[in-house]
Amino acid sequence: MNRYYIVILLAKMKLTISIDAELVKWIDQQIKEKVFSSRSHGFEYAVSKLKKSHS
Repeated sequence: MNRYYIVILLAKMKLTISIDAELVKWIDQQIKEKVFSSRSHGFEYAVSKLKKSHS
C-alpha cells in the first residue's frame, strides 16, 4: 500500500524589534513558567491575539 503525505511549511520571517524592557522581563518570566517556549513564541502569540481582536 502506498502512503502519501502532505507537508505544509509555514514560512517564518526573522526580524529585529525594539521593545520596552519591562515587557521583555514579563515574557522571560512567562518562559520560566512554561507559558511560552521562547520569546518568539510569546511575541507571535501576542501579535496573533491582537490581530484577531482587530479583525
